[in-house]
Amino acid sequence: MTLDLYYEPVLLHLGQHIHRLVVHYVLKSIKQSRILIPAVLATIILSSGLSVQIPQAAAASQDESGSGASQGQWLTGEFHAHTFESDDAQSSLESVLDNALTKYGYDFIMLADHLRSSGRDDTGAAIPSGPIPLSQGLLDYQVPKTKALQAEGKYAGKTIFSGFEWDIPSHEHGSVGILTDEPGSDAALKAANQFEYLFTNRDASWFNPQDVAQWEETDDRAYSTHADSLTAINWLQKNYPQTSYFIVNHPSRGVGKYKVSDFRDFNNTAPTVAFGLEGMIGNQMEPDRGGYNTSYDPANPTANDNYKYRSYGGADYMVAKVGGLWDSLLGEGRKFWNFANSDYHFKTIDGNSSGYWPGEYAKNYIWTDGRSTQDILDGMRSGKSFSVFGDLINALDFHVGDNGTDAEMGESLQATEGDDLTVTIKFKSPETNNYENPINSGISGEMKPVVDHIDLISGDVTAPAVKGTPAYDKDTNDSTHVVATFTSEDWTTDADGYNVITFDLPRASKDQYFRLRGTNLGMNVPGETENGNPLIDLKTTTADATARFNDINNRNYQDLWFYSNPIFVDTAAYSDEQAVADTLGTLSLGDTSAVTANIPLPAEGEHGTAITWEETADPANKFTIEDGIAKVVRPSAGSSNASVTLKATATRGETSDSKTFTLTIKARSASPTTDQPGTPTTEQPGTPATEQPGTPETSVSVDIDPAQGAEGSLTDVIDFKLPAGAVSASGTIGARIVPTDKQPALGNLHALSPLVEMTSSTGKTFGKPAQLTFNYALNSAAPGSQPAVYYYNETLKKWVFLGGTANGKTITVNVKHFTTFGVFSYVPQTFADLQTSWAKSYADRLIGMGVVSGYENGQFRPDQPVTRAEWVKLLADSLGLQTASSETSFADDSSIPSWAKGPVKAAADAGYVTGFSEHGDSVFRASQQITRAEIAVMAARVLNAAGTASSGEGKAFTDAASIPAWAAGAVSQSVSASIINGYPDNSFRPDGTLTRAEAVKVIYTLLDALNI
Repeated sequence: MTLDLYYEPVLLHLGQHIHRLVVHYVLKSIKQSRILIPAVLATIILSSGLSVQIPQAAAASQDESGSGASQGQWLTGEFHAHTFESDDAQSSLESVLDNALTKYGYDFIMLADHLRSSGRDDTGAAIPSGPIPLSQGLLDYQVPKTKALQAEGKYAGKTIFSGFEWDIPSHEHGSVGILTDEPGSDAALKAANQFEYLFTNRDASWFNPQDVAQWEETDDRAYSTHADSLTAINWLQKNYPQTSYFIVNHPSRGVGKYKVSDFRDFNNTAPTVAFGLEGMIGNQMEPDRGGYNTSYDPANPTANDNYKYRSYGGADYMVAKVGGLWDSLLGEGRKFWNFANSDYHFKTIDGNSSGYWPGEYAKNYIWTDGRSTQDILDGMRSGKSFSVFGDLINALDFHVGDNGTDAEMGESLQATEGDDLTVTIKFKSPETNNYENPINSGISGEMKPVVDHIDLISGDVTAPAVKGTPAYDKDTNDSTHVVATFTSEDWTTDADGYNVITFDLPRASKDQYFRLRGTNLGMNVPGETENGNPLIDLKTTTADATARFNDINNRNYQDLWFYSNPIFVDTAAYSDEQAVADTLGTLSLGDTSAVTANIPLPAEGEHGTAITWEETADPANKFTIEDGIAKVVRPSAGSSNASVTLKATATRGETSDSKTFTLTIKARSASPTTDQPGTPTTEQPGTPATEQPGTPETSVSVDIDPAQGAEGSLTDVIDFKLPAGAVSASGTIGARIVPTDKQPALGNLHALSPLVEMTSSTGKTFGKPAQLTFNYALNSAAPGSQPAVYYYNETLKKWVFLGGTANGKTITVNVKHFTTFGVFSYVPQTFADLQTSWAKSYADRLIGMGVVSGYENGQFRPDQPVTRAEWVKLLADSLGLQTASSETSFADDSSIPSWAKGPVKAAADAGYVTGFSEHGDSVFRASQQITRAEIAVMAARVLNAAGTASSGEGKAFTDAASIPAWAAGAVSQSVSASIINGYPDNSFRPDGTLTRAEAVKVIYTLLDALNI
């Protein structure tokens, strides 16, 4: 059986599973010691977003080994739910957490009780001394209770954070959280206490006099005007720029609470703190959906502006309106995001209803690097997120691509004017959602959410509006429009159940953004949609309370929406004249001095430039142009070579220019060659091979210019292309079919193409990847297999899997070294939990190489931690180290699993692993989780041994002081070689551990750096 990254005994696997329940982390205050925390306390630390982060055990004095690839994952949660500590809420802390995290499956919740006087504890009992500031209530009740519940074993693996909802001076409400370096700690809660004193009208006597005296030394109280709101937000930006957030809640719930200039002020004042709004509002169980109860005239909704203060498909008008306020902010390139929330106070009580439980109806999907509160905040700030009502979808992959590069939600794609742009959308919906019928019965309504259509929305991006100008007060974006609407007729469903849409956009011509919205409703549903746009949500007025609750519930689940955050496209100006000049400057047909084969003629040049071809001189009629191919008729044996002149005309816009090429069509040889069919011919080096009439060419050689690159082909065998800058000196590159009697042993591999040896007079490795495209015979592949490119490693004397992208009867790979290549039949392993992982492309190659596999139940488990034994075996197998079964020299050899001893010994003999010093002995610590610092050291040793390590100078991390001295140089080398990356906050986190997904990426990038 195959388990984990490779074979390991079942008992070991079970032991590691149990071991994961006992977290291997220590408190930062336990300096540099390796201590196992008792299981219950460890679980608290792992799952809580409160006072304890998840620091790792500090590395001992001299070891090695971290992954720059962060553990990417989608987490669900929200930041706006209330408990009894809000005087208008009616649920205990424990019931909110039970429903949010256990019943409805949230991964995280950021609570937001009102930052007002609080008269009850977390259970609803009156506070004996009377009302206290909410910030004090968090310190006295909410946070200790959360920790106590987690200590009992509840909410394992979940993240809980106590923020608050602030009455923004002169405006409405906003969710605020102050994490500091230790979310939920006494210091963090004291910061919330300070915020409440400074920026609310609480009586000063409610606060510690010593604190008040200290606070007033640096700040004045400010809690009345819009200017005061900016003072408060600036305080967050100044003191907690990366560890706090401020998000506007239900912005249009009251008339005139906000102008677009207010949002611009917020974002300008605190760009890393004020980065979003609750556009998909909570309180969805209100008769007026979302509690948006502003009166308007249904017969003439636009008689005044009151229609802007109603909800539309459950969303705020600011977000629901195409070209509305949100689009006006995005049109300035602002990284300002939309989120959903429950705004939970209670669901139904007596004749009243308010909102669904957190996670029951509204969800945010946030892409994060980890599960800590800071990781989640970083994910929210990144904009890689989407928000959903009623589980309409539960997965979304949204990209805009430009010729091999792409960007996703929250990111900016750097394009050049004229580039081809493509949108890719992949989404899923669950089998059922949380719809109950009747409501609160626990009886599922068996509703399967189905997307009717998805709108791709785009708007132009211009410079940020300047305060004091009319643009600063403009709350619309006139350029925003629906680019395309996709229905089920426009998407296909792949093997993993994802609905897949690809759409070609117009060529890049300006700065833009693209966002998505989708719904279960048709384009024109009476009372619900008009031309695909949501209409005003009508109030549910059923008299009987029970019937009204069910009507509201039905209304909501019949009207489902999701919204994505945008992708920006930044387009660099590129004139028609420049495009034409660059196209002709780089246009090449390769070596045209002795042409023997057909030549593909490029039809497109730089950034949308069209190329047309015509013959201008061909007296011997040896050349025709058909379907973009220059077809060659070689003069017969004994005849003279033929000369042909081709003219290429490059056109973009109104600009055109031309370039001519003179080609010499080589006559066939006067006498047959002596080579057997399938072997190279004997013509002079640097010229295409000659062959008997009708015999396909078996080798080719073309010149390469460092400034222009080179390309060539063997007809029906291989096309190759080296980009400009791939080599530093002029020379030649060649391709030849390897004769059968000269081929390396294939073993069990089944060839789908001839074996091709690629050579270069400039050396075997390149500064930029070469592109190789092979033809292969699909019908010769085994059932269930697919083609894959392999290369022959002369040192290891084995074929090494590369993979490639197959397209019909060709397959393409990018390589940075030349050797012998072939296309072989390959039966891939597939793992359901790897298909949506960010690490799939990295794992696929290692799976193909046979150095990583999954579990016997068909899972890969990408998020599972990796031990030192597992890592070293993966490293040794990937590098092809010769393993032995003898014992290692480590003092704890008996604790190293038998499946790992050979690889550990091989890695130690190679100098890649040295172990830890303990009581005068060297120990390996096989079951200990590998750290990022240790990985860096091992990777640097491998690079140094191969002579490929760089200096690594110039990379500074914010936590550089925490990188152990024994690892500092290796970290610099590994980061410089792109083996390991830092985190978005520019930290390295040397004590961070490694997951299986991270492990395969590190190995993949290491092999790439080594040209393996």
